[in-house]
Amino acid sequence: MDLHDIVSMLSEIFTIVGLLVGVPLYIIGLSVRGFGGRWVEADGVVAATTSGPVIRWFDTTGEVHEARADSHETVHLEPGDDVTLWFNARAPERCRTHSPDHDGKALRLTGLILTSLGLGSAILGIVLLFV
Repeated sequence: MDLHDIVSMLSEIFTIVGLLVGVPLYIIGLSVRGFGGRWVEADGVVAATTSGPVIRWFDTTGEVHEARADSHETVHLEPGDDVTLWFNARAPERCRTHSPDHDGKALRLTGLILTSLGLGSAILGIVLLFV
């Protein structure tokens, strides 16, 4: 086996692995972001109750909602402190204190890298056919 055969074989392997794994990972990453729902940013306030600290916020219709303040972003906050949160547009009683921008980002990035590797290897394999 010479170098041309080895590079050709590796090109085929990287093409298969890159495209068969990368494309589904990228689609799954997009699905995680899409199926997560539409999150609306809001300002909340930490309040003290008998059951522990809670976060209270207004939704888009002006209703007040509350949820337990037990995330790592709210542990150090005192009652009366403001906190940025995101609530689900379909179910405004569900909230989160971390940004939804990163949902599925690792899957999308890994899928994009593997797909690029697969496409690059496919182009290399075609070029090697004519060399």
